[in-house]
Amino acid sequence: MVKINLFLVLLLVTSLTLVSATETNIGTKKLNDCIDLIQTCADCTYVNFTSYTMPNGTRIIWEVEGDKSWTSFTYYNCSLTSILGTWIIDGHGDVGGLDTVFTYTYEVTATGNPTPDGMPMFQMGLIIVIFGISCFLLYLSSAMGEVGFKIFFLFTSLVFLMATMLTAYMVSMDGNVVATTNATTLGLIIILGIILFIIFIYIMIRQTINALDMFKISRGLKMDTNVGVGRKVGGFDTKRAY
Repeated sequence: MVKINLFLVLLLVTSLTLVSATETNIGTKKLNDCIDLIQTCADCTYVNFTSYTMPNGTRIIWEVEGDKSWTSFTYYNCSLTSILGTWIIDGHGDVGGLDTVFTYTYEVTATGNPTPDGMPMFQMGLIIVIFGISCFLLYLSSAMGEVGFKIFFLFTSLVFLMATMLTAYMVSMDGNVVATTNATTLGLIIILGIILFIIFIYIMIRQTINALDMFKISRGLKMDTNVGVGRKVGGFDTKRAY
């Protein structure tokens, strides 16, 4: 009777050794890195990895045998970190002579580092703050009468707008989203950046021509009643702006 009880206890312990992986996250992996799938079993003669589920929900069935080293079974693979997000690994082993299944997960991020709790909210708040500063600087540019200040605040606003887009891209890269989403986000950022750059260059050229126009008026090289090219391009009366 004692031997039977001892056998049952040992069977329970070895079973828990393998099945415990169902509640285990083996950490964070870096995108496109090679990794070792690991499973531990004290009395297993084999441990096979049977399937994996990608973050987009695609489940791939396979049957690969883990390499045994003492009580550990490992399988080296370089295709199980191709998508950002949570991956699920399934397998089975002969615990105490009984075929027993296991499941565990791991996270794949762009950097290989875990994302701290609350970081997405902080990042979104940072994006809003940077964008708000950009809008405020743009407002100051429109409110300034001095062309030099207008150009300065316009340029600074452009810098903050670009910082907003780059921050959004970094948040997208660090988040658990698929690579195609990141590529789309980057494409939109590039297009938006080009459009904003062209708009700001046009505005700066307008303001520069207005400044040259006003310089000619102040030096007596041009009559202030003569609406010249600079004032037409600027779209408003440079005399009134001063």
